[in-house]
Amino acid sequence: MSGVIPRATHCRLNKKGANSRVFCPWIDLGLILLCAVLAGLTFFSHLGNIPLFNPDEGLYAEPAREMLDTGQYITTLLNYTVRFTKPPLIIWAMALSYKIFGVNEFAARFFCASSGFLLTLVAYLFAWKYLGRGTAIIAACILITAPLFVGVGHMAITDMPLSFFIAGCLFSFFHAWQQKKRFWLWAGYVLAGLAVMTKGPVGVILPGLILTSYFILCTYGKGVMSFLHIRLGSLVVAAIALPWFVIEIAITHGAYFREFILRENLARFTSVVDAHKGHWWYHLAAVFGGLFPWSIILPQAMGTIVRTIVGNTVVDNVQPAVRDFKPWLGQSKKIVLRTMESCRHLTLPNETLLFMLLWSVSTILFFSASVSKLLPYTLPAFPALAIIIAYQWQIFMQNNRSQGMAAYCAIIFCLFAGVGFSAPAAFKYLRNAPPDLASLLSLSASILSGFFLLALFFAVGKRRTLASFVLFGASIVFALIVTPKILSQVSQFWEGSVVDYARFAHHARQPLIIYRLRKPAMPFYFGARVFQASNKEELKVRLSLPGQCYLITNCKDIDFLQAVGCKIIAADGNFALLLSPDKRNGYSLIEN
Repeated sequence: MSGVIPRATHCRLNKKGANSRVFCPWIDLGLILLCAVLAGLTFFSHLGNIPLFNPDEGLYAEPAREMLDTGQYITTLLNYTVRFTKPPLIIWAMALSYKIFGVNEFAARFFCASSGFLLTLVAYLFAWKYLGRGTAIIAACILITAPLFVGVGHMAITDMPLSFFIAGCLFSFFHAWQQKKRFWLWAGYVLAGLAVMTKGPVGVILPGLILTSYFILCTYGKGVMSFLHIRLGSLVVAAIALPWFVIEIAITHGAYFREFILRENLARFTSVVDAHKGHWWYHLAAVFGGLFPWSIILPQAMGTIVRTIVGNTVVDNVQPAVRDFKPWLGQSKKIVLRTMESCRHLTLPNETLLFMLLWSVSTILFFSASVSKLLPYTLPAFPALAIIIAYQWQIFMQNNRSQGMAAYCAIIFCLFAGVGFSAPAAFKYLRNAPPDLASLLSLSASILSGFFLLALFFAVGKRRTLASFVLFGASIVFALIVTPKILSQVSQFWEGSVVDYARFAHHARQPLIIYRLRKPAMPFYFGARVFQASNKEELKVRLSLPGQCYLITNCKDIDFLQAVGCKIIAADGNFALLLSPDKRNGYSLIEN
């Protein structure tokens, strides 16, 4: 398997093993345009059709609105109160989108969707440059059909912009080193600075870990430090990120340093913050589900790269050590040295695959080491994982026996058929699940299982290109048509009519109270500050204020609010809008 280059790349090897490409302008331009169209449809269609998801999207979309409303562009606000969390780059970008498109959901998500769109194109161009057209096309198709990647690309949160900046930084450094072009080196440092301004120190720590492991394995160290210009590069990153941090810490008298640097970064990595706890395998499961169904190939794809890069020399040293119980320390040193020696004599395509492997594994391990965990944390690994899977798929396509592709189609057919059969029964045991979602997933899974069965038929008949076209075509159509419907149903169930209630209160020109709900997006729709009441004592204080006000709450609290004199205006089964009594009646009833 050593040095495998897919036939579909139409390349030949030069002395370094790199792709010496016969450029076909019309073919390559057409494929890039096709990739751009598909990525654009995936990330921008139906972008503003559903309300903001609480709490995540509200934590960024509303501060951007308040930034325009107050003219405060340094310290971010949430519900007109200082919020010490992420750096403001994404909020600045959202505020600019509001200036262009108006204050709406499309504008709030535009920067994040653009990041997903650009990241797909960048991953395509990188894979095309170093691994060929076939791998590039498949990698792009995997990204725009990966559930977690597409889902996060439709949300106004920091993870997709962070993934774009980190991936762009890593692609730039690799390309700069291989082509010895300093422009891309400085581009990498600029992107690292933007990553810091998106989510903090992780923007340089994670790329630094990946690049360090790559340069240690694949070079002898000669010329690396002088080429990288780390001191000047650090100044570039500092020039982009440091001014705002210094100003913000000075304005807040050190409070931002304590809240963001110590709590949001150090404490989140070493302890549980905001109940975001997960097991050691949490991010492995996130990668598996987030890349499904393509993640089924991932173990085999990574194994192929390891065997290709390491070869039999290391394996021959590992087996005797295990069989004869020799001292592991001495053997491990020999294995590491032989591995490094093997890595330093790779062809360029194989070195590219090693870089993808180091990138993805380092990202997963880094976030798995963190005590606090969330699903989108491993999103920066997805471009590398997509390229790894695409490389394995190319091997499937050039395998004359088609066993690998047929086995994969058979496994996914069985899985989708099982989901289609069991989804209605399984959803009965899930809480907070939309009632109509089970039937939609069951129908979609059944249709997809039919396409995978058709692809299995073609794969067994050694019509591998046609099988691939069926698989990826069906998956793209599913992402374009079914995914928006799933998001719409989830949004309708989770958010209900609270958006309409907030807008009604705004037009009525009455204050608004959110009682025992975490809905940070409500000021976005109310257009002004809302009052939060998390318990009866806080509600008593709010209702004691002069005049009447509207309340949005969960339907399970309606009885209590009616008991204190509130009148139901509307209810949708999950949430309710009520009008408070006058000051005297409301206050006395609660007091009693």
